[in-house]
Amino acid sequence: MGHPVRLLIICPSWGRPCGIASYTSRLQGGLRVIGVESDVVTHPDIVRESLRARRYDGVLLQHEYSLYYFNLIQVLRALERVQLPLVVTMHNTDRSGWMDAQHLFLFRTRAWFVVHSRAARDNLLGCKAPPDETRLVIIPMGCPDYRSTFGPREEVRAELGLPTDAFVVGFFGFAAPHKNIPNLIKAVQKLPDVMGYIHASIHPTNPWAVDQIYQECGLPGRQPGRNQFGNVVLVHESLPDERFGRVQNAMDVVALPYERHGNSVSTSMMAYDALASCRPVLTTRAVYFSELKDEVLKVSKADPGILAGAIRYLQDNEEVRHRLVANAARLVKRNSWPRVAERYLEVLRRAGA
Repeated sequence: MGHPVRLLIICPSWGRPCGIASYTSRLQGGLRVIGVESDVVTHPDIVRESLRARRYDGVLLQHEYSLYYFNLIQVLRALERVQLPLVVTMHNTDRSGWMDAQHLFLFRTRAWFVVHSRAARDNLLGCKAPPDETRLVIIPMGCPDYRSTFGPREEVRAELGLPTDAFVVGFFGFAAPHKNIPNLIKAVQKLPDVMGYIHASIHPTNPWAVDQIYQECGLPGRQPGRNQFGNVVLVHESLPDERFGRVQNAMDVVALPYERHGNSVSTSMMAYDALASCRPVLTTRAVYFSELKDEVLKVSKADPGILAGAIRYLQDNEEVRHRLVANAARLVKRNSWPRVAERYLEVLRRAGA
């Protein structure tokens, strides 16, 4: 690639509140840092128009099954005509039902495939018609550099209406049943000297998940803005990217008590965001965190009693909290978005060989 490199990125959810769109935006930023420009497109017609209008050196297709109900074959046909190196990122792997049917079309292309974990790789290799193993690559989830957004704890906690001297456990991300937010709330309620700051945003495809939290915890109905019940604060508006690291850094611990959802194997981008916020992170042993080792503290399951015990353990052990943050810092540096972008560029080179 002697001339300046330009890539076409296909992401049907671009511009919407979606983890795949967020990943795409961060990858695009990482590519820009290493001197690679890119255009993001959403629809098969725009894919065809873009390929006619510009010269590209390769294509990155962001895949999640629900984003390609009817348009997968159209997109693949458009790409087949131009014979460009193609890398498909499988953000979620699932071998059940109609999702497995998509593999028949994906794996018979000349594409290379990227997953974020060994668990996802093994899941794809267990398909009825698995991909060519030599074209299946693991690129870990990227980590943003939030450090420039951090502020003095007193200042940020004042913005959030939190006491400066409290031990605060935070949750951040879209509300969903498999994330066990009610169990985290019940765990915090067992610890009167601990505060919970639960920023569970409403996802447009599952708006009722927030109301379910209130019902399961026996709390009054939610109101716009900040909702406080004893030592728990709940907020449901979206949190802009530029504030994500700043707010998470004001927590003492970030907790992600997920459990496995169906047959899906994927990776939690939120865990890597929390690690990038330089905070100790508490997770379960769910598959979403399978690539994380000593960077997080893991509990066996999201039982309120077990979560409460782990929170108390972190509260009482400052040395453990410092060790987790130090371990996380090494992972964040290793998985910066420019480094992730370089790995994609290498896979594209191999795909075009």
